[in-house]
Amino acid sequence: MVGPFIFADLMGPADLGPGRGADVAPHPHVGLATVTYLFDGSLVHRDSTGAVQRIEPGGVNWMTAGWGVAHSERSPDDARAASSSLAGLQTWVALPDGGEEVDPSFQHAGATEVPAVEDGGVRVRLLVGTAFGAASPVPGASPLFHADVHLAAGTRLALPAEHEERAVLVIDGDVEVDGEPIPPRHLAVATSGDAVVRAASAARVITFGGSPIGRRYIWWNFVSSSEQRIEQAKADWAEGRIGAVPGESERIELPAT
Repeated sequence: MVGPFIFADLMGPADLGPGRGADVAPHPHVGLATVTYLFDGSLVHRDSTGAVQRIEPGGVNWMTAGWGVAHSERSPDDARAASSSLAGLQTWVALPDGGEEVDPSFQHAGATEVPAVEDGGVRVRLLVGTAFGAASPVPGASPLFHADVHLAAGTRLALPAEHEERAVLVIDGDVEVDGEPIPPRHLAVATSGDAVVRAASAARVITFGGSPIGRRYIWWNFVSSSEQRIEQAKADWAEGRIGAVPGESERIELPAT
């Protein structure tokens, strides 16, 4: 884990021909929050709280699973009508002690609501939490930050020292973290104290982190401080106790192993 972050899924880039789209059928989450952020394309989020939200590049979806939520992610109809593309990132944030069993909820911030900080060829968009002198409208559930950073060739970014644990996921470009070359689609965990990202070419990175929240177990889409709670989540989904997504009849069953 890096702070409360326990999972990162870099999606695409994918080119989708006419009539094609992404279809992630309803599936459950427990004990975490999902952060969905697109670089290209669009998705429609639906969940068992009744939330329906189209997400496009620059916007942020934060879904708190708490004791249990189900959601789907699908390409919208207009994107399927013609050739389209899709690329983005979903991270999972483990909920803190005392907050693992909250009621599920959903929050969205559009691209124009996400604060941006620019300085000397570096542009930071703060997706969640506080860092770089800014505060996102999506605060998170514990002390953390999550940012999308564009760096011009020859520039540098100091990672926020107020956050104890920090990671850098390189999307593209020639990047070093603390003097160590990090290839695109690789993640570096920074050492404690001062840490610097340097770009020899134009580059894009995602950086995130925060305060540690303690040991967590993860199995499929479930996260908990308790192994027993993971077993309960398996049974709850298998027996239909984690809600349904309105208007959806499909569901992804528990994996066999």
